[in-house]
Amino acid sequence: MAQAQTQGATLLQQDTSSVPASADAGGAKDSDKDKDSADLIVTGTRIIRPNMTSNAPITTVDATYLKERGLARIEDALAQLPQVTPMLGIQGATWTSGAAPVGLRRLGAGRTLTLLNGQRMDNDVNIIPGALIERIDIMTGGASAVYGSDAIAGVVNFIVKRKFNGIAFDGEVSGFNHNNNSKLLTDAAGRAGYPAPSGYYLGGGNYFASLAAGKSFLGDRVNISAFATYKKADPIQYRDLDITNCPLLMFDPTNVSAGNTKWSCDGTTYNPYNYFSVNGQDLTNAKDGSRSFRPYDLADEVRIQRVDSVQRRNETFNGGGFLTVELPQGMRLSGSFLYSRLVETGRNSVDGGLWTPTAPVNCDNPFLGQQQAQVICGSAAGTTALSDPISLSLFRPGMFQNFRNTTTDWRGALTLSGKIVDKIRFELGYQQTRNVMEGSADHIWYDDLPNRMARGLQVRNVNGTPTCLSKINGTDPNCQPIDAFSSTSSISDAVYSWLTADGSRRQQSDLKVINGVISGTLEDYGLKSPLAASGIGFAITGEYRKYRNQSEGFGAWSNFTTYDGRTTVRELGGEIDIPLIENRPFFKELSVNGGYRISDYDVYSKLVHSWKAEASWAPLDGLRFRGSYNRAVRVGVLERLEGENRYPNSSFLDLCAPPRASANGNGPKRYTFEQCSIGMTRAQYDALTSYTGCDSNGFCPTTLVNGGNRDLQPERSRSVTVGAVIQPRFFPGFTATVDYYDIMIRGAFEWTRINMAFSQCYDNKVQFFCQFYKRDPQTGVLLVADARYNNSGYTATRGIDFSTNYALDPKRLGIADHLGTFSLSFNGTLTTKYERQFAPGNIPWSCLGYFGFSCGDPMPRWRHVAGLQWQLPWVKGGMGVTWRYTGPTRISKLSTNSVLAAAPGQTYPLASHIPGISYFDFNSNVTLVKGIDLRFNVQNLFDKDPPLIGMDPSYNIGSYFNTFPAYYGVRGRTLRVGISARF
Repeated sequence: MAQAQTQGATLLQQDTSSVPASADAGGAKDSDKDKDSADLIVTGTRIIRPNMTSNAPITTVDATYLKERGLARIEDALAQLPQVTPMLGIQGATWTSGAAPVGLRRLGAGRTLTLLNGQRMDNDVNIIPGALIERIDIMTGGASAVYGSDAIAGVVNFIVKRKFNGIAFDGEVSGFNHNNNSKLLTDAAGRAGYPAPSGYYLGGGNYFASLAAGKSFLGDRVNISAFATYKKADPIQYRDLDITNCPLLMFDPTNVSAGNTKWSCDGTTYNPYNYFSVNGQDLTNAKDGSRSFRPYDLADEVRIQRVDSVQRRNETFNGGGFLTVELPQGMRLSGSFLYSRLVETGRNSVDGGLWTPTAPVNCDNPFLGQQQAQVICGSAAGTTALSDPISLSLFRPGMFQNFRNTTTDWRGALTLSGKIVDKIRFELGYQQTRNVMEGSADHIWYDDLPNRMARGLQVRNVNGTPTCLSKINGTDPNCQPIDAFSSTSSISDAVYSWLTADGSRRQQSDLKVINGVISGTLEDYGLKSPLAASGIGFAITGEYRKYRNQSEGFGAWSNFTTYDGRTTVRELGGEIDIPLIENRPFFKELSVNGGYRISDYDVYSKLVHSWKAEASWAPLDGLRFRGSYNRAVRVGVLERLEGENRYPNSSFLDLCAPPRASANGNGPKRYTFEQCSIGMTRAQYDALTSYTGCDSNGFCPTTLVNGGNRDLQPERSRSVTVGAVIQPRFFPGFTATVDYYDIMIRGAFEWTRINMAFSQCYDNKVQFFCQFYKRDPQTGVLLVADARYNNSGYTATRGIDFSTNYALDPKRLGIADHLGTFSLSFNGTLTTKYERQFAPGNIPWSCLGYFGFSCGDPMPRWRHVAGLQWQLPWVKGGMGVTWRYTGPTRISKLSTNSVLAAAPGQTYPLASHIPGISYFDFNSNVTLVKGIDLRFNVQNLFDKDPPLIGMDPSYNIGSYFNTFPAYYGVRGRTLRVGISARF
């Protein structure tokens, strides 16, 4: 992929790594004749000088690579690179599914800054017109000194065409093909009574069409270009593929205590006779409708095969235009507008399960049979007294949830640039972006469902009509009486409509940016090293940004807190590049580069600082060493501005309160005051002695709070890169780079691991976690479990990137020219550290080489992508093969880390490890006639099945696709055909 090595004509020759070389069929290309320094976009610096090189590692993706992997899904192409964290895209299953943010180094998308032609943009590639991309620069390591907040893991810069003449069309059609032939999965489905798909599946079509046109006027002084793009994806249902046909369990549900020993098929399960927990007993209704209880029987449970999508139905429209005007005095006015709208729809089954953890029942409830009243109320049966709380689950099977998610993005920008004097330029820019996410669904439970159910279970006859007590006393005039106590009764439409509803949510993010840059070189003014011909380069930057984030929920989603947060920042920064020695023995080039930025946020009393120091030494032609040290920052705009979401009636462990006595007497015991003294006072502990709200396992009702935290401080990082670029003269066509990176983030933003807060506070005495359990100051009752974002301990990663590219022309070896030309390429990353500490003083977690449980997706030590391409001698075109590899990982329970390791006796024979997985892709293209190219490619050529990972008995490991779909292909092989035409 030679074009990946030379960028911006001769003005920019960055030492980069590239993705696997491509068999480029050529074809009509946009003219470069008008390119000058005003068109030059250099990733990682605002300084513009001829032959500028990067001191940070940059991987470059070109347009040909994207075409081979699908212009419709840029995120899928990027996810194959070892530096990029794989993403799900339209395989997602949340209300934000379809969004495609880019993340680097497994540090999260929020720590990766995305740019469009060097200017800040929302981190969602859906707005990028794939057919107009010239290249994508991926620079890893801190870059806040140049670009400001968020550039901690690195920068992804999308360079798109802004000025062209003529008409360009790109179109693609693709689909997925998979052989459903897994005996293991077929047998598991059969044992569960599910039908299993068999034979070859072909579907999940993706369709892409892009039309762009441009024209220059007035002697090429004015150019207007516009484009429109349409993308569509057909759904793939779970039942279409053996891999996802049923949710896998890695245990026998009829013998859970046997552990991780058997593959079985789970699913939506309901009990037509309902479930009750009364005084520690598991009960259900009699089958004959006699309004009496009997012991709960697992044999009563009925499974229903779930309905959901591996790939959701999705449509996206992109449109926009570019304006370029050459003004007098060498100035230029550039404008652009981009618009994107993504619509995703789908349907999934819900079990209709209605549950409440604590519901006192009035003992004269007319729905209670005599035996049931005796079990629940004892001697109070038939009186107006309220029973001790019971818990229960009711079922209404066969419910489907229909949803619609839309994301609307637009971005407008205007830039004025020109020369101040020779070799010194200015640029003034304004841009505004807006991202709106809207989601809606039906059959959603109200967030106060447990309270509603509790009211619906307190019923008394009024003139022979069962009526809620809350309706009688006027506290809830809409309450519907619930008859849960007979196998012949069912949840009526009126009751269901009172407990569930439609819901919708809207979230909007706005950004305005005003910036100015003065940059150039100073050799004409004598400001240069006496040992160098090039002068000092500089850039002075001023920037103003205004953020606004809004959210509102409606209907059953009204629990999503309404908020409208704003913040602004004013920044002043500068860069300097000093060539110290040039064209001397052992010093072909020696230069240093530095940058500093001061940020004044209106929400902080102190200024935020970031800086960088870089150096480059080329002792001779073909060998260059480079290094950088960056202090970067991230100010959590959304993490601060997002409102607090409150979820009442959530249950969390609190053994400082007395657990309810269990029926068998084997439940947990209350902690002593000495154990609880780190998080509460003696008066609070004593007051809790008579508290009866907790269940027999020690879980107590409280309000869960998550969302934004206005007290968040900026997270700060230190990143180091050291590397070498090798282009030996004795080995023409060969380039290699090796770069070491080390990134440490202090005060990293993390949502609170509230599930571990109790044990970490009261068992391990980690004071940091005690603050998240907020109690009533008098009674000691747990009021709030605070899971908002906080500044945690640290996140750290380090490793080494390797890349090689070799272009071989057999003629250089004296071989006849009828063989064509060949190119080899390789891009790999060895991760040597990945560690997180969720609280100061807490034990760090190292998930490197592990997957599952607290580690989530696999974190392999090694990933690579390699390619072999052949440029055909007979026609204008070529073909090639790509090899993608993800290294092996083990289940995190096998870690020696005390936080991750399994408890004594726990084993995981069905999922102890995931082996290294290789995928092979094929691509080909040919020029049919001048200006028209045809391409065909296949990804996952051999239809390799993913490793299977199901739920374990603790329900903490599995993924909803029975694997980790971001890393391993679920949909089989991809078949794609495309055409490009330029006129």
